Amino acid sequence: MGELGVAHEAFIWSEPGRSAVVYAYEPSEPVHGFLTFVRDTPPFEAFRDPRAQRELVASQFPEQVWQVPRLVAAMRTSGDLFFDIVSQVHMPAWSHGRVALAGDAAHATSFLSGQHSSVALVGAYVLAGELATHADHAEAFAAYERRMRPFAERNQALATAGGTIVTPTTRAQVDARNALLRDPEAMAKELATAEAEARRTTHSSLTLPEYTPAP
Repeated sequence: MGELGVAHEAFIWSEPGRSAVVYAYEPSEPVHGFLTFVRDTPPFEAFRDPRAQRELVASQFPEQVWQVPRLVAAMRTSGDLFFDIVSQVHMPAWSHGRVALAGDAAHATSFLSGQHSSVALVGAYVLAGELATHADHAEAFAAYERRMRPFAERNQALATAGGTIVTPTTRAQVDARNALLRDPEAMAKELATAEAEARRTTHSSLTLPEYTPAP
């Protein structure tokens, strides 16, 4: 797809619950493609079978429009196919004995939250800090979870509360998302709404402590 001339940008084709995306960072780099779709239940039957993964994705994109057929064809023969579901991790506890979980293993938010990497980095910092300031690992793990869990759960809620800009599931949502992306003034107004401000407040709702290691 190099003839598309994609660089520092992405192009999206959308139908309710489905999207086809092509993007590239530099003109000299390969063009990347995504085929995403919404399902009521995870496709567990396809997780261990690459052939089933390809067939499942192809079945969701029968349209002979835009670059969709080329993306489906490339997906069928790709040697580096990536197939996954958008999911979150909610653990009842983040530690047991001398083992503690961090990042996605403890509290994956999903990329729909916009905070996937940020929350993981904050959690790693807090875990390291609590271990450095507590002589007993059990106390450190407990302090880590007390400090981090409310922050992680608030950020997880960002994904489950909406996400229609990323994954619109109705025609009205697709049209509203497209209109917003085409209108810089409307986008600026959207970023100034109370809902957008609440998201930013959630992003920064944990003040990182300055840890002093225990002697």
